[in-house]
Amino acid sequence: MNKKGDIWISAVLYFGLGIVVLSIMLAAGLPVINKLRDKNVIIQTKQVMHTLDQNIREVIKEGPGSQRIVTINVKKGVFIIDETNSQVIWMYNNSKILISDPGIPVPEGKIFVRTDNAALKNTYNIMIYTDYNNIVQITKKEGQASTLNGINDLIIRNEGIGNNLIKVSISTTNQ
Repeated sequence: MNKKGDIWISAVLYFGLGIVVLSIMLAAGLPVINKLRDKNVIIQTKQVMHTLDQNIREVIKEGPGSQRIVTINVKKGVFIIDETNSQVIWMYNNSKILISDPGIPVPEGKIFVRTDNAALKNTYNIMIYTDYNNIVQITKKEGQASTLNGINDLIIRNEGIGNNLIKVSISTTNQ
């Protein structure tokens, strides 16, 4: 009878030890996984912004009436079409990863990456943007939201010259 009790006690101890080891592994590994996930989202968004910028510049070169349809997938953060400053912006708050020096816009080709410290400790607000100010006038379709998230098809269209700048309209196909 004593041997059966010893077996059960050993089994419970091994089971408990296994749970403790798994908990420690998860506690140590989860922050790393979250950082990798954030870094992956940021890298993918940079690629989307480069593609979007390339299409906007092609539409500008081709002249009035030229248009492109670009699909964007905003997994995290928010995509903004800023008509006032003629900027296309992606913002992601409370990222776990520091992508550049805080407060300094870093150029990467035609796009800029800016990281700022967030309110929460060890989190950052990431902004990836392209500035078309004094180059083109970015507009959006009337009644269309300025912010986008999820999967969207964007229509980029050269509307000709207005206010001494080339007007480029950006609208979604679902509106």
